[in-house]
Amino acid sequence: MKKWVDVNEGDWFYQEIMEASRIELEDGKPFVSGIPYNAFKAGAPYIYEEHIATEGQKVFSLSQKIVPTIDNPLYVFIDGVQTVYEKVEDNASGTSDVTLYGAPRAGAVVSFTSWGIPETDKFGKPTPPYTGYYPKYTLSRASNYVYDKFNRYYQEYVYVFGRYLRRAPVPDEEWSDPSIWEQVVQKYIGYDTDIYCITPTGTVYMPYNFNNVTCTIVYTTQEPWGLKQNTEQFKPTSPMVYYNNRFFPNAYITRAEAYVLINRLRKTFYSRFTDLEPPGSRLEQTIVAYEGQTVFRLNGTYPAGKEKLLVKVNGVNKEAGVDYQETDAHTVTFNTGLHEGDQVYFFYEKTVSTRFADVGVPTSMVILGTGEVIKETDWWTQDILAMEDEVIRSTGQPLISGILCSYFDANGNVVVDDMYNPLEGTSQPKLMFMPDSLLTRAEAVTFLNRFRKWALERFKY
Repeated sequence: MKKWVDVNEGDWFYQEIMEASRIELEDGKPFVSGIPYNAFKAGAPYIYEEHIATEGQKVFSLSQKIVPTIDNPLYVFIDGVQTVYEKVEDNASGTSDVTLYGAPRAGAVVSFTSWGIPETDKFGKPTPPYTGYYPKYTLSRASNYVYDKFNRYYQEYVYVFGRYLRRAPVPDEEWSDPSIWEQVVQKYIGYDTDIYCITPTGTVYMPYNFNNVTCTIVYTTQEPWGLKQNTEQFKPTSPMVYYNNRFFPNAYITRAEAYVLINRLRKTFYSRFTDLEPPGSRLEQTIVAYEGQTVFRLNGTYPAGKEKLLVKVNGVNKEAGVDYQETDAHTVTFNTGLHEGDQVYFFYEKTVSTRFADVGVPTSMVILGTGEVIKETDWWTQDILAMEDEVIRSTGQPLISGILCSYFDANGNVVVDDMYNPLEGTSQPKLMFMPDSLLTRAEAVTFLNRFRKWALERFKY
């Protein structure tokens, strides 16, 4: 993200947030990203509207009600040039009228825009967004639309605000089922703002932020007499879109969000400083043995002594305790030396944590006093399973720390306060990850320093 709506140059965190936002990891995704939202406070919706002025028109009716404030101003542009308006008033339709000081010329494009104020919860995060759909438009000559990326005669361009957008390289076969077109567009556009998709039948899908924005497309059609190049202005529309232009700097961060962020950085370090895949929840590795080799060090972990590791030599299954010993979580030792060139295959997949009682297992919290039951999220599970066995070698301290919980209700739910912090009780203590609990400043600094020590030890050679 080049710029966040809510991160400005005067903010103390501006430089750090912008630097982190511009770091691209090995998977092509940014190191930090915003939080999608599409619910707004009353009187402060997101607005972008374009009106064509008529002769002498000074009053323009918006489609929504807005109450401009210092934190949520309304901007007005005439043919792309910002101007000052006289006043904003409610009208009989329940929306707002904007009055300009002077009437623009007939035919001028008058644009109104306001970022809006998102609806947030008590943690400063946007309320869960409603379903969003990509803005789309069907070309007027869609039935004759043709395209061939290998032929220079099939020129195609899309422009918005004078900026050229690139076309997503979607194979035609992915458009075969119209019922999944939204998923196809999500795959190729995501939250990007400089790319578009177009189906073989001439339906254009645009990024979320171009909903109701005037765009221009140059495309080719097959006419009876040959190829024709068409230029068309259009406004893609959607009943509801997502917005992802805010960082929400004052929102609290959960333990899950913090550890997932660090895991992404951990994987990047492995990619940049080693030739190994980062250890994950799935261990799958083939090692070519040298003559007489008995000890094999694995790039990952498994539960030693539980006989859950699958081992094959040249495709033949081997038995723990008979053919080899599960020495430790990283090591397998064969009873007899192998021959040079033997293919030794190791496989183990972890679905449930070996350390935390709530990772890989459906878990809920209950708020003391209100009795409200909060079902814990699970989107972070694979990241925690991948990282939970990382340790600082010099001290043996795990990279990820848990929370020892001792207060549970009759249903086994962890009892927490209204900020999702676990409370002390007299139950048998369990080590929990508590993904939705918040990090204090002390916890955040402690974890970052622990990660620093782990990274120095792991990648110093």
